[in-house]
Amino acid sequence: LLTTVTGVHKYKWLKQNVQGLYPQSALLNTIVEFALKEEPVDVEKMRKCLLKQLERAEVRLEGIDTILKLAAKNFLLPSVQYAMFCGWQRLIPEGANIGEPLTDCLKDVDLIPPFNRMLLEVTFGKLYAWAIQNVRNILLDASAKFKEL
Repeated sequence: LLTTVTGVHKYKWLKQNVQGLYPQSALLNTIVEFALKEEPVDVEKMRKCLLKQLERAEVRLEGIDTILKLAAKNFLLPSVQYAMFCGWQRLIPEGANIGEPLTDCLKDVDLIPPFNRMLLEVTFGKLYAWAIQNVRNILLDASAKFKEL
């Protein structure tokens, strides 16, 4: 009886899915397109792309770690911290064009393993927290100076 009932539910789900009563997700559509693709898939090319994304993510992580280590130094002048922060954001003098700023820490590395993805996001989060704390300190200092005047 149990196998019959579960078999009916499985068949009902399959029938409704085939008839199109359930909307298919974008992921499911992508999987179906990939499975039904008639041209051969270059697995070696896909592997190289994934490795390049992993390398790109590692370079980003090393760069952010370096910036965080420098940001933790108390002996840096405020102007040096400001220049470092502007360099990280790619804010440069007008006229020099080095490309668009990095908008998301996971841009062009969205296929890396979840652990590496979370490590990147957490490390970037630490840098954002440092930047916000610095802006907060500057605003508190400015507010105190205005109150003195």
